[in-house]
Amino acid sequence: MSRELPDHVARFLRALSKPAAKLRQKEDRNRHAHERSIKLIKTPWGYDQGVVDESREVTFLRDLFNIFYECMQSCETLDVVDVLVRQTLHTTPSEHASTVITFWNEAYLNEVYIFQQRILDLLKYVERKYKKDKDFSEPVVEVCESLRKLVFEQLGDLIETRGSHVHQRRHRHADPELARLAILNTYIDAMGNKDFVGEREKAIDEARVWLFKQLEYYGDKCWEVFDGVCMVLAEGIITENDWVIVPIPFKDDPSPFVGASEPST
Repeated sequence: MSRELPDHVARFLRALSKPAAKLRQKEDRNRHAHERSIKLIKTPWGYDQGVVDESREVTFLRDLFNIFYECMQSCETLDVVDVLVRQTLHTTPSEHASTVITFWNEAYLNEVYIFQQRILDLLKYVERKYKKDKDFSEPVVEVCESLRKLVFEQLGDLIETRGSHVHQRRHRHADPELARLAILNTYIDAMGNKDFVGEREKAIDEARVWLFKQLEYYGDKCWEVFDGVCMVLAEGIITENDWVIVPIPFKDDPSPFVGASEPST
């Protein structure tokens, strides 16, 4: 499944990529980054990241990019899970189908939970950094709080289900389709009642369709939430020509730049 990045996610990525492109033009830094990358490629288990000598502005932008990119990777992972589910269920023998369906149901719950935690981390980072700048201090707290409410409103029910699955009971006891499969498996496999084999085949087909719908719905939902968060944040911290506005305490050159042009990084 190939998905184009939503408009506001793409804009955020573009804005965060511009400072990195500038840094790559600096020969000394580019050479140092290349040497570190080669060490990681050649000796991944012996690689020592060490301490990189960076300015406060570069550190701020790097950390913001990393947190943003983890959110994007979570959404992309949900799309990959959708593909993997369809591939595996297409080749899974019928005697293992209910087990595989249950596994994938519980796996995608965890991926949605990971996305939620990462988007909350993004909001926490933005709020914590920008409220140090007096021009952003009041609005950023209000905006991030409203966005956190949006995240919980959109994903709260599923996350609650995931919490029950992890801490109280398996998800198959909370999802009607999986609960039916669990009962049928008990009758057939544990009690030896073969009269329900046909019923189980029907239940497997319906649970498979239900799983596909869930994956599609929550994959779209997570991208939608992510795009909405990017849209709102961009209104305050990205310029019209797509540069990230760095809070004053983290700028290398704290003097304001004219006309929302390129920052000092």
